[in-house]
Amino acid sequence: MTQPQEIIGQDTTIKDVTKIFDILKASGGEIRPHFILTGSSGSGKSFVIASLCSSLDIPFIEVNAAQLTKEGTSGNSVSKVLAPLARTGGRPTICFVDEFDKLFISGNNNSDLAHESTNGVQNEFLKILESDEASVYGDYGKYVNIPVKNVLFVFAGAFNGEEDISLDRLRELGLKTEFLGRVGLVYNTKQLTLENLYQILEGSHLLRNYLNLFDDADEETVKLLIKAKIKENFENNTLGARMVNTLIHQYFIKGGFEDKEVKQITFQKKLSLKK
Repeated sequence: MTQPQEIIGQDTTIKDVTKIFDILKASGGEIRPHFILTGSSGSGKSFVIASLCSSLDIPFIEVNAAQLTKEGTSGNSVSKVLAPLARTGGRPTICFVDEFDKLFISGNNNSDLAHESTNGVQNEFLKILESDEASVYGDYGKYVNIPVKNVLFVFAGAFNGEEDISLDRLRELGLKTEFLGRVGLVYNTKQLTLENLYQILEGSHLLRNYLNLFDDADEETVKLLIKAKIKENFENNTLGARMVNTLIHQYFIKGGFEDKEVKQITFQKKLSLKK
């Protein structure tokens, strides 16, 4: 299996995760090496997993753990967000749980009630990892049992931006020992380099779409100007790869990087940077 070209700067992680997904698929879901994926915001955690699932034809669902509430309380519970698993037809599936660190890292919650809720969510995931079935929210508000014995869970988070986090460090941060006993693998996405960001710009579908829309935009000039902005903001970049798209939008919407008065937008098939 060749590496998807869109994924930049994560060769080691891609190699390891691809092997895990190949094992999941080849075993028909009998072998599920659940793992934790760490890395700074914008380093491509969700993009890596989603892209590999697409290339390997493995069903993929994404859950944002930061928005989850304890079962039985008002909000978005685990049983609700896992409902899409009922539509995977029993195929081996990847469930990507993003912002997982928000459930246990100290300082993220300001009240005992919030801590109780997030701790409850942790326990609910732990119960699912130990079970062959899970109860999820079905039609007309009725709960239904679905098989989860062939679902591989990926728990991802920025973990305060720390690099190369180990199992021991995760335990120090507050992740339960029981959980690590079932999710004992840790992989880390690397912070993107300046050259990585340039590569992302060069292969950007968003940039290509904008260039097709604006006939008077010179491609090489646009790239040079955006690369200059990327370099200027690189040291203070907290967006990771997202900064590239942000700068592309800014350039074409503003007609450059100088502040200009926003003029009335009209719907046309072709636009000009001068208007």
